[in-house]
Amino acid sequence: MSVATESRPGGGGFARLVATPRRALLLAFAAGAAISVQAYINGRLGREFDSAYVAASINNLVALLVALAVVFATGALPRGLARMRALGRPPLWQFTGGLAGAALVLVSAAAAPEVGVALLTVAIVCGSTGGSLPVDAAGLGPAGRRPVTAPRVAGVLLAVAATILSAVGARGHVDVLLLTLALLAGVSLAVQSAANGRLAQQSGEPFLASLINTTVGFSALALVTIAVVAVVGVAGSAPGNPLLYLGGVCGAFVVVSGAAAVQTLGVLRLGLATVAGQMAGALAVDLIAPAPGETVTATTVIGVALTMVAVLISGRGQAAAARAA
Repeated sequence: MSVATESRPGGGGFARLVATPRRALLLAFAAGAAISVQAYINGRLGREFDSAYVAASINNLVALLVALAVVFATGALPRGLARMRALGRPPLWQFTGGLAGAALVLVSAAAAPEVGVALLTVAIVCGSTGGSLPVDAAGLGPAGRRPVTAPRVAGVLLAVAATILSAVGARGHVDVLLLTLALLAGVSLAVQSAANGRLAQQSGEPFLASLINTTVGFSALALVTIAVVAVVGVAGSAPGNPLLYLGGVCGAFVVVSGAAAVQTLGVLRLGLATVAGQMAGALAVDLIAPAPGETVTATTVIGVALTMVAVLISGRGQAAAARAA
């Protein structure tokens, strides 16, 4: 018989910090804000190199180095490997989370110049939030099965509506193929959250899950970047500002936060809280360092507020499922 379960997070002290839904939501929200900061930094780095691929590879390399440093400093590597040997090797799919991140970067690099960032974001959010429903229902994530309920569906629809509202007035070209790829990339993010969360749960170490994710992601991106550079070259040059290389630090924080928080929240609620943080972070970035020709509008602020409401509504569905169990 299938039931909705509440799993205790694995991963030592860091995971215990997010053992309650409120703490997990705050961490997911902070991770979403970090995504916006990372996007801003990587955008500037990409302009310096005149290559989104080179910037993304550098971002993942920095994230990999940060994850390595933390794993060795905390002793997470030997503990995690010993636990996995004792419990048995996790399924292969749990090691593929980094491929989703790499796919998102590649699709975004190809689609953003053609369809615009606003339409791209709408497609990705539709894919990630919509994909979270079946991922949770199938019990792929470490929080166990979360049935599809009316409040959870309402949360997804509200988040998508908020994203569309924020994109009102934005310029972009509707390319069905590119937007479909962006939608699928969004769906893959839901699977990535489940994979990283399961790996963190089984190894007992979110930091080890983060290391595996960034290693796989960097390897995939590096191969693509080498091929692209070999064909078209790099027109720009490496910037001297060290702050432009810190996007990977944000990325490492996002991955380990998601791997820990998803064990408490489930894939859908993690995704909604992350989207809320991402929109709030983007709003802050636009207020502090607006791009040329871009202004903060009332629809943007309303969109951020609606994503917050979506998180709350989806939580009602989660609580109801837990009581039903």
